[in-house]
Amino acid sequence: MRFFFFLPLIFALMACSQADYTTWNCVPENDSSKKVVMVLQQSTMKISDRQLRFCGSLGLVSYFDENCKVGDVKASIAQLIQSESRLAIGSEQYRCEKL
Repeated sequence: MRFFFFLPLIFALMACSQADYTTWNCVPENDSSKKVVMVLQQSTMKISDRQLRFCGSLGLVSYFDENCKVGDVKASIAQLIQSESRLAIGSEQYRCEKL
């Protein structure tokens, strides 16, 4: 009987160790032959060989950078609009698809 009491607790603790992440395939708008994979995991964006930190959001736009600038999130390297599946890194614009 005690086993059934602890079973939900064991499953809850197992779920806590799971890392939530979302994988996206992104294609540059000016060159559809290239494809990059972006992974959003907690407050980190991993794309190609770069790892960017979440700096903040304004409206629908989430901002990511290697080193967030205090008080100026708009100066961040990457901008992501998840609802439109659009990503901008510097001057490069991407259309993304969530996997």
